[in-house]
Amino acid sequence: MRTLKTRASLDIWDEHGQNLLVVQPFLDSVIVKGDGCYLIDADGNRILDLAAGQFCSILGHNHQRFIERLRHQMGEVLHLGDQFVSPCVLKAASRLIAVAPANMKKVVFLSTGSEANECAMRMAKTLTGRTGMLAFSRGYYGISLATRNLSAISDHPGKCDFLPAPGAQYKVLTPTCNRCPIRLSYPSCGAACLDVSLETISRHLENIAAVIVEPVVSAGGMILPPKDYMKKLFTAAHDCGAMFIVDEAQTGFGRCGTWFDIEHYEIEPDILVVSKTGGNGYPFAAVVVSDAVGRGLEEQFFTHLSSHQNDPLAAAAVQAVIDIVEEDGLVEHSRAMGEYFMTGLQRLQRDHELITDVRGRGLMIGFELSSDQSDSHTLAFRLAMLCERRGLHVTFSYFEPVIRIIPPLIISQREIDSALSILDEVLIILGSARVRFAELLPRNSRSGPVIQQTFKSSLRKKVGRLWNSSPQQWVDKLKSLYQRRAKEDAS
Repeated sequence: MRTLKTRASLDIWDEHGQNLLVVQPFLDSVIVKGDGCYLIDADGNRILDLAAGQFCSILGHNHQRFIERLRHQMGEVLHLGDQFVSPCVLKAASRLIAVAPANMKKVVFLSTGSEANECAMRMAKTLTGRTGMLAFSRGYYGISLATRNLSAISDHPGKCDFLPAPGAQYKVLTPTCNRCPIRLSYPSCGAACLDVSLETISRHLENIAAVIVEPVVSAGGMILPPKDYMKKLFTAAHDCGAMFIVDEAQTGFGRCGTWFDIEHYEIEPDILVVSKTGGNGYPFAAVVVSDAVGRGLEEQFFTHLSSHQNDPLAAAAVQAVIDIVEEDGLVEHSRAMGEYFMTGLQRLQRDHELITDVRGRGLMIGFELSSDQSDSHTLAFRLAMLCERRGLHVTFSYFEPVIRIIPPLIISQREIDSALSILDEVLIILGSARVRFAELLPRNSRSGPVIQQTFKSSLRKKVGRLWNSSPQQWVDKLKSLYQRRAKEDAS
């Protein structure tokens, strides 16, 4: 199997790379063009992108009908501010409501997922008169001060750039059923991890404004919460007077085989947040609310003002995405290609002991690698880098070594077969020989040293702590809860 040429890309790095602030390490390939599911770099390499950009390019790169729709809108009006509205915005609102869960009736268009989650949280606080937020222990909700502190994976809370941390932010254990955090078995557990979580924070429940969840916990390990767990959490939220916010940044617009993944749970949320996929690479987000929530916000004169609120171009982007997904049958295609990809990965699992689990829904798939090895903290990274050298781009999660596969919805069986072939070769290499970590680092002068220092100084210790997913205090709390319930039943 060929490996990529990188000379032209590295020359560009050497000539022009010194003024770019490296806040996130880069791969060597300097991308000059997109073509469907492929990225093309300065050396002419075609890289099959199984991450759809930053999980945004749901229609693939440089989708011509999508680009034409944006180009047309740019010829009409590009930006208005928040005191005017264009026909495009009004029509896009109608199109989004038409495909959203049935109870969703009102929408405001924004720019990023972080902004949209912040806005949704403010809405919940306004309507409930409460300040607390409840989220998954492995969740990811954005990069603003509030959303980043609510997230589990960004960094170590307590660092000065995280402060001042918002108060009244709490977590429920993520239902990682293949490695139960309280050492029980699904489904006989009855979602006990939720019971113990709520019991632990019981004195704070009366101040919870909203529970915010991802239908698939992506960065936290590609976790698919069981349906009964999610329904139980939904009921618990409403029972304590809180609202239910669903963050569909990655799962929306057909990614998981339905327009929105919350449909799999047969739940109608109070607030639905969309971003990433709705813009197909153009900055887009929206907060969609139920009729009751919309009326309540308008009655209380809730305001949210930003420079790029209800922008015509963002509205044109989401309207184009909805139209193309619908016209091309991409919801159904996602479901079919997801099944095909999962079948291929399960075949690889039978051939390679390194793969311990394959899970997913539609084209949102994860496969977990063995964490038994002494160097398992770099295993996902090494697999990803070996794939990059062969023209396949994948990403991985922040907890156990889980490879994330989240390609454009337009991916074909032929492209999936190509990806599976590369993965097969890479798994053989990882399983039969020790691949030196240092040899796989990016060779551009800016990124390699950053990655090496990150792994050396903190990642092993950080990941080791995160892998300890059965904290004794949770187990003790569960025992205490069950003992108390047994006494109550006996009496």
